[in-house]
Amino acid sequence: MTDDAREISRLSYEDLELIERVIYKNSDDVAVSIARSFERLEERVDAMESRLYSRLNDLEDTLVEED
Repeated sequence: MTDDAREISRLSYEDLELIERVIYKNSDDVAVSIARSFERLEERVDAMESRLYSRLNDLEDTLVEED
């Protein structure tokens, strides 16, 4: 790596402080976004579970009718 590339890839202390402030200010938004994502994931899992049980019941009914 050349000296120029190293210089570009280094972050100054001020850069790190700025990044820290941005993250701190937006931490509530990030937490809410993550929570909403987990809620949507939970809803999808519940829906998939419901469909799975419904299909299993249909299969069971079909097998019972054949006996």
